[in-house]
Amino acid sequence: MKLWQSVRMAFQTLLAKKGRSFLTMLGTVIGVTAVIALVSVTKAQNQADLEMIYGMMENLVTVNFYSYEYNGAPPNAEIARELKEYLDTDLAAYTDGFTPNAQEYEMRVRWGEREVLIRPLYYGNEQFSEAMGFELDRGRDLSVMDVERANNVVVLGTLAAEKIFSFEDPIGQELEIAGIPFTVIGVYRQSQSQDYYGDETYYYEYSQDNMILIPHTASRVINRSMVIQDYVIKVPDPNTGLELVKLLKNFFATMLTFPDYETMSQSEIDYMYQNNLVNGYVNVYARFTGLETLNESMDAQTRTLSLIAAISLLVGGIGIMNIMLVTVTERTREIGVRKAIGAPRRTIVTQFLIEATVLSGSGGILGVLVGFVVTVYWGKIQYDIIASPDLPITALAFGGSLLMGIIFGIYPAFKAASLQPVDALRTE
Repeated sequence: MKLWQSVRMAFQTLLAKKGRSFLTMLGTVIGVTAVIALVSVTKAQNQADLEMIYGMMENLVTVNFYSYEYNGAPPNAEIARELKEYLDTDLAAYTDGFTPNAQEYEMRVRWGEREVLIRPLYYGNEQFSEAMGFELDRGRDLSVMDVERANNVVVLGTLAAEKIFSFEDPIGQELEIAGIPFTVIGVYRQSQSQDYYGDETYYYEYSQDNMILIPHTASRVINRSMVIQDYVIKVPDPNTGLELVKLLKNFFATMLTFPDYETMSQSEIDYMYQNNLVNGYVNVYARFTGLETLNESMDAQTRTLSLIAAISLLVGGIGIMNIMLVTVTERTREIGVRKAIGAPRRTIVTQFLIEATVLSGSGGILGVLVGFVVTVYWGKIQYDIIASPDLPITALAFGGSLLMGIIFGIYPAFKAASLQPVDALRTE
């Protein structure tokens, strides 16, 4: 018997008893649907969670270096220039911004007769807003020329502008910082909600919007003893950050000539290496935690759910084996006739395996269709995300349904093939 004839007979058998066939397929339908929906929705939710975590993470690489021998000044300035040039050219694809990270914890600012306390005063460069996550609302940001010329200009956080100027337009106004006049050139957009703190006093004192920024080159007019040795690099994502830290290790290894310089690294957890040197030290610290561990945890969760869902497929396969055994019993005389007229053993085995596979495959197709609908609907209703079925998982689930049909059809098929013609023909 040709293969297509066996397949046609299998479909005829399936359609002859529609109710029983559907109930038999139901286990496979549920199993395939469960695998597709559980895994696809879980992966979509995990991806949404990762994006949220990425948004919450600062994704910053902090660099700190200091020389005891020169009190930090000459070598630090040279290293800082080299580092900025390296980041702006060779490592531009790894960074979203780079800025000095020096600050005064608090500073009194005067405008006319009004004097307010601002926390903190930042010393930064033209990339400060990109590196620290601020967005300009009005006016302009620091420019390269402001930094190079050490211009006395200042950009205000939205809360600092409100505290100093109330309802006045701050752009172009002149205020005093430590008695030195500075011109306001811009205001950053509000980045934190007051509701986040719940305490209005705390919000007004310690909100990150209660800040001011001046060029780091102008720090000498505020604090002549200030030595800038901390720098912040904003990276697009933690994976890029880990690669950047490795490149920075090589950079410092070639730039610094301190005795006993060496590097250590540990990328799986909070990334930090520190070298206490004879003449100074270098720290590199990346603020993104447990990325690989988090991904491994989510992958383990997906594998666990896949295993649980696959149990439904196993149950469906057992159902197929049971119904195929019933089918063998019902068709004993047919089997006896076919063997009596010379049908070989392999033909009988092939026929019943094909019937089991068609049964499970039909259930698999229905399961894929239902799984698509359930995935989209469940993702939207339960998590308010657009979850599309994962194609590799869908293919794996459908392939699993076919495999279950073959595996659990083997015993009924061989049982049918092992029947003796005489005994089969005597069966009522």
